[in-house]
Amino acid sequence: MDYAKLASDWQDGDREAGDELFHAIGDELRAIAAARLRQERNCSLSTGDLVNEAIIKLFRLNIMEIQSRAHILALASRLMRQILIDEARKRNRAKHHHTAITLTTNVAQWEVPLDLMTIEMALQDLFEIDEERAQIVEMRFFGGMSTGDIATVLGVSEPTVKRRWASTRAWLRHRLARA
Repeated sequence: MDYAKLASDWQDGDREAGDELFHAIGDELRAIAAARLRQERNCSLSTGDLVNEAIIKLFRLNIMEIQSRAHILALASRLMRQILIDEARKRNRAKHHHTAITLTTNVAQWEVPLDLMTIEMALQDLFEIDEERAQIVEMRFFGGMSTGDIATVLGVSEPTVKRRWASTRAWLRHRLARA
């Protein structure tokens, strides 16, 4: 299946291409969304809501070119993360005080609950230090993507992704322990 062609046609207004594209990757998008939502507390979004919001945002992006299935999943994962952070910020503003949103994941071999806003701040700092490593965290931690898919998106080897993930995970653990 030519994901790049379908994505391009979809962005040019071909609804059938969009339907075919999201039919092909819909299960993976729902799995990513379900994993993210299982880790959230007090989130009013459903799996379908999160997938739909990500698809809408994906359509609105003026992406130069979607290259592969892994690229679409990486973009959708990033958008889902942003949607969840936006939701957390809305809840915090509505309550006029900070409320911890807990994220627990075993995808990233993390076994302790983490505050989503704390992770977001650390991830923003990491983006300033090394954007590629921040993308690896985003795709692996928030998107649940395999190292193979991440390697495809970044255009590097899978062993390179594994090495960078290991060192970045150590940096992130250290950073979050200080928070």
